[in-house]
Amino acid sequence: WNALRRPSVPISSRVLGKTGMEASMLGLGGNRLLATPGRLDDARALIHRALELGITYFDTARLYPESEVYLGRALGARRDGVFLATKTHARDARGAAAHLHESLERLRTDHVDLWQLHDLRSQDDVEQVCAPGGALEALRAAQRAGKCRLLGVTGHRAPDVIQQCMARFDFDVILVPTNPAEPHFRSFLDSAVPDAVRMGVAVVGMYLYCGGRIAALPHFEGATPYVHFALSQNVSVALVGCDSVQQLEDNVEAARRFVPMSDADQRALVERLEPDAHSLMYYKH
Repeated sequence: WNALRRPSVPISSRVLGKTGMEASMLGLGGNRLLATPGRLDDARALIHRALELGITYFDTARLYPESEVYLGRALGARRDGVFLATKTHARDARGAAAHLHESLERLRTDHVDLWQLHDLRSQDDVEQVCAPGGALEALRAAQRAGKCRLLGVTGHRAPDVIQQCMARFDFDVILVPTNPAEPHFRSFLDSAVPDAVRMGVAVVGMYLYCGGRIAALPHFEGATPYVHFALSQNVSVALVGCDSVQQLEDNVEAARRFVPMSDADQRALVERLEPDAHSLMYYKH
């Protein structure tokens, strides 16, 4: 850590639901640049800059090309100073266990802080992972073996699927979209998030910019309103995927200047996106 420049104004930390664990309220997602093959040097620079800026939450997935490899190589001895999350897209226990073995090797660690079921979309997905021999068995076994500390589930298509998962198993964390287009169609903010808060399940927000589509709009105002909108919801961490160090720095600066958005300002931002909401929420179609 001594080789890193410490931020003059650190990013605030938040508690992860009922777990009592803390992490920076802004996290670095393992997609975008970190999921792009052949970018090891750029990925290392991005990860090191995130550490310099005070980010302690790093999210990745077995499904993301090279992302786990980049994190494993870049974190090195700093691994113990961060909260590391990954995911399995397998729906059966055997496949999930194989994914975790591969993830730990790629991440160069003996455990992850959070292991998640990746992108559950339907009732069939829920039944598969919860059935005997389903992926949930592998998650529970890994936790008992000390290979992961917390268990989670992620989804971006159907809020009711995440609600069913929380009703059927005591997950520690959910990862769901938290952007101002959400209220216009099958909103996670109006359903899964309130349920999670009532149950003490930590909420990690994603798709702050709808996969970059908000940033392409003519009236895009920069990172600040979207970071502040996400952090004004009941989230423990808001994830950002970045294509460059500059994007990361813009998001971190917005997080450092965070003050909760008023209800009126949130409504105004939601209304501004209404004409584009359907295309912005491509991840639900």
